[in-house]
Amino acid sequence: MAQVYVVDRAAFFGGDWPHGFHPIAPEAAPAFLERAFRLGRFVDRPLAEQAPAWKQWIPYCVLRCQPPLGTTEASRRSASQDRGILRVQRTKGQSEARLHGSFSIGIGGHVEPEDQAVGAAGDGGQFFAQALLRELREEILFGDLEIPAPRFLGLINDDSTEVGRVHAGLAYALDLSMTLRQAQAAVRVREISKMHGGFESLAEFFKLWQDQAQFESWSQFLIHAGVAGHMGDSGHSDRC
Repeated sequence: MAQVYVVDRAAFFGGDWPHGFHPIAPEAAPAFLERAFRLGRFVDRPLAEQAPAWKQWIPYCVLRCQPPLGTTEASRRSASQDRGILRVQRTKGQSEARLHGSFSIGIGGHVEPEDQAVGAAGDGGQFFAQALLRELREEILFGDLEIPAPRFLGLINDDSTEVGRVHAGLAYALDLSMTLRQAQAAVRVREISKMHGGFESLAEFFKLWQDQAQFESWSQFLIHAGVAGHMGDSGHSDRC
């Protein structure tokens, strides 16, 4: 039986978890991730899915691309226009039926027992990063690219939904230093039975964003926070 990593709801925020995206400053991130690791444990997934007293930790990563900024105004403008984001749509092939058909900018999944080898060294940050990298490699084809280290952004929580009541997101961003065209050629969805999509320009993405209800709530939180880019702008948020 599959097991997943959980933490007691009461162990954080006095049990009253903040709604939406809760940014965590870089200097505070190691302590938060260490505590999330130290207070967690593996339990059988069917039990966890029915236990709102627990939160299943889900590393959830936004993939973005941007070519290196040039030295001239024209080259900087060109680089800004060539930014993109990975956007997928979940299919009926995914185990979580409550998210079927939803658009998402987050790639990730449950933390599993095989991820604890790194965590056993006593570093919560490495523990969750290892789980995230495993999920990324399982769900995305990166070709010959060397995957850069994802950057931890903060917590995502939505107790207003049946799914959200038993999950909590650890939000990350992974930035590829390349053009949109290069990202589209190099990065592809591996698990096409579970999702489809790929990198698209921010202009295309924001057109789709006009119907926000199409997106799962965690993605909505991050988009509103500027993680995908500023609304009406083709640049990434300075905050994330």
